[in-house]
Amino acid sequence: MNIKKVAEEAGVSITTVSRVMNNPKAVSESTRAKVVEVMKDLNYTPNWFARNLQKHRTNVIGLLIPDTLEQSYMELAKGVEKVAKQKNCNIIICNTGYDQDTEITNVENLINRKIDGLILISSSLSRRQIGILHKKNVPFVLTDRTDCDGIENVVSTNYEEASQTAVEHFIQMKRKRIAIIVSEKAQFIGEYKINGYRAALRAHGIPEDPALVVKAEDSIEGGMLAAGRLLEMEKRPDAIFAATDTMAFGVIERVKQAGLTVDDVGIIGYDDLKTGSVMEPKLTTVVKPAYRMGLTSARLLFDAIEDEELANEPQSIVLQSRLKVRKSCGNKERLKEIW
Repeated sequence: MNIKKVAEEAGVSITTVSRVMNNPKAVSESTRAKVVEVMKDLNYTPNWFARNLQKHRTNVIGLLIPDTLEQSYMELAKGVEKVAKQKNCNIIICNTGYDQDTEITNVENLINRKIDGLILISSSLSRRQIGILHKKNVPFVLTDRTDCDGIENVVSTNYEEASQTAVEHFIQMKRKRIAIIVSEKAQFIGEYKINGYRAALRAHGIPEDPALVVKAEDSIEGGMLAAGRLLEMEKRPDAIFAATDTMAFGVIERVKQAGLTVDDVGIIGYDDLKTGSVMEPKLTTVVKPAYRMGLTSARLLFDAIEDEELANEPQSIVLQSRLKVRKSCGNKERLKEIW
């Protein structure tokens, strides 16, 4: 008898069964009662108690972040921290700087310290290197990455779909020449967002101009420089989708410096950083569920650490992003604003 059978009989996910055993307060009373009843009927006894007695635990996990100054990653880290605190577990945070060699070194050092598990955010590891990580027999979760083959625990968001929605919002507002600025370092995420941008153009029969796809440093200054190049074009864009809010702040400033308004150049960002709601014009943005991604990643990791059966049942969870409409995109119908 295994946890998968319990989940099937109770009509819930494997994760829910694990919650009943490990964190019952996270499950509704009715669901908890149903799962407990099935466990009794099947005479199921969770085996993670014995496993924890047999296996030395350090109560330390590793968290690898590509940029510890990026606010959305810090929101994600807060979610991980909350779960780790509930588990009386400490976190070692490493900044990888989007550098693959740095990430590999950090992973090796953490494994040598006998940590209980790893959460890798926006990992730059190749498929071969991830395969090697499997052989180390250390539980891990890949967060903010979707190009996986189903044998890892993965938590991601719908970058392509959300980016397509943002660009289509511009199109619905009769914008025709739409540019996109993506981070020059966040390789995987940048490609997801570009794919969504291109899908929106194709869906509406708008030809793509490669000159309108710009890579820049993920900073306010990077956004300003990229926007400056776009605005200097003979045929400048009438809308700019900045793939992070940080770059979008720079775009807004550069558009102002050029004496233009949101009627001339609409602007949409991505992340929903708090600053965007108090600046002028208020930033239209895609809400990235960073905090929930951190919570979910940590829960998956501790499930794998505490229960060998769950470690062998990897899950891929996609949390939805959504568009938050404010003034910067040129929105006139203020009643539609979402705060």
